[in-house]
Amino acid sequence: MVLLPGEMNSLYNGRVQEGEGKMHHMTRTLQCSVVSLLAVTLALEFCAPAQAAVLSAQEPGDVGKSQAELNGYSEARWAELMDNTLNYEEINDLVHNFNPAITSAWSNLNDSIDLMDTIVDNLKSRQREMADQKQDAQASKDYGNYGYFYMQEMILQKASNALADSTDKLRRPVTASNRPLRVAERQAASGAKQLMIAYNALLRQRAIVAESVQMYEKLFQDTQLMQVQGLATATDVLKVQSSLLSSQSTLATIDTNLIQLKENLILLCGWKAGADPVIGETPAADLSRIDAMDPEADLTRAIANNGSIIDFHHEKHYHSSTAMEARDATEAEMYQNLLTNLKQQYQTILADKAAYEGAVSGLQAAEMTKNAADVQYQLGMLSAANYLGALTQYQQARTQMDTADSTLFQAMETYDWMLAGNASVE
Repeated sequence: MVLLPGEMNSLYNGRVQEGEGKMHHMTRTLQCSVVSLLAVTLALEFCAPAQAAVLSAQEPGDVGKSQAELNGYSEARWAELMDNTLNYEEINDLVHNFNPAITSAWSNLNDSIDLMDTIVDNLKSRQREMADQKQDAQASKDYGNYGYFYMQEMILQKASNALADSTDKLRRPVTASNRPLRVAERQAASGAKQLMIAYNALLRQRAIVAESVQMYEKLFQDTQLMQVQGLATATDVLKVQSSLLSSQSTLATIDTNLIQLKENLILLCGWKAGADPVIGETPAADLSRIDAMDPEADLTRAIANNGSIIDFHHEKHYHSSTAMEARDATEAEMYQNLLTNLKQQYQTILADKAAYEGAVSGLQAAEMTKNAADVQYQLGMLSAANYLGALTQYQQARTQMDTADSTLFQAMETYDWMLAGNASVE
């Protein structure tokens, strides 16, 4: 069968448009999915995760490899990812391999690459056919058809080479084509980390409130007994009872919020709805990290990873002196805005560090006051109302300390995320 130039162009353009159409649809679908995933993370609904992780051999060379080897992980690391514990430092890998929206998007991109490979193979096959027919025409001295077949061979060769080059670029881990996917994946991972920070902060708060409930229950019983003995008034009893009921109500609210946060967190990381993995602890704020932060020095890394700046660099620009000056001015403004945002986040970190150090001192003072109040109350030297005040002050100090720690850790993580590309240049 002879492929006419018009037929070849129609085939080529049609298959390319099909591939580009799938990629455009895939990108739009991912963007919508990620918006759903990260929109306040209140009401996520997913079916079972579509795993991107390779669980069986995909080609002869993979036969005999373990799942860890198939996915490029050590056996120990793969075992950690596949257990029923969600640790903070695993979130990036869990989102990449098991998040439904992310894995579906990467799968669609891979399908598009496979389609492009098929197109290239078909074009090269037709090229070889034209080369054979060209040689036959040359052998038979049919110079009219020889030129025609030669023209088709060259057209097919250029088309297949250009498409193969595009496919190779698509296959690279970091390309302009897959940047929306990489950005969306970073955002999903960032969202999951924020959820885990919030979950663990609330879990620690629950422990404080649960302890308060126990203390108030004991104090309520003691105060009732003291009222019978004439050592406490009805007002004292009512005050303690009010604190007890308030703590019990707070505890119930925390439990409801914990369930919601955990459900959203595990869905982002690839577990099915209703699963019950163990949630690991969030790392505590490491003050030594702050010493290594320098917005001026870190700007280069932030620029290199920033999607808006990368897109700007890849845009077509006119080469007139006026256009170049405008481009340079825009670029300089983006860099300056990014540096300003980095500096503002760094100042937030310093402020949160000061708040954290103040909370540490406040907790130490409140703990000393509580210890003294414990002794005085046991000796009958302190009224129930005054003891209740000391307990409340202590629990508030513990809450402030935990909140300050979580806030500082979150601020430092946000700075790191900005360096990884999640920063505004406006």
